[in-house]
Amino acid sequence: MNKITSEITKMGESKEVQPSEGQTPTSAHAMGDWSQAGGFFSSILSGLVIGLAADYFLNTEPWLVVGGIIAGFAVGFWRMIVFSNRIMDQASNPRLLRIARMRAAAEVKDEDDEL
Repeated sequence: MNKITSEITKMGESKEVQPSEGQTPTSAHAMGDWSQAGGFFSSILSGLVIGLAADYFLNTEPWLVVGGIIAGFAVGFWRMIVFSNRIMDQASNPRLLRIARMRAAAEVKDEDDEL
């Protein structure tokens, strides 16, 4: 497992979600997916709050709220597209695929050693 970690560090591609102590790799990736969903909804919520505040101070109700929500959706979708492109780049990189296979094999070996 140390060989895999050192190879990932050497490549500088350790941007993916790493499981912490007591987590399985699957739960760590699920948490990464939930954080992306949270980022999407927080973009919309931020646009709403900024639009509400601007409407309150500029007395332009409801137009800036609508604009803030639309801008929030745009930012949320943009973040999702960037995240999806990063996943596609990682999936199409042969070195990362080889490392993922090595990591999966090491996990299976570790599970077999525990039994």
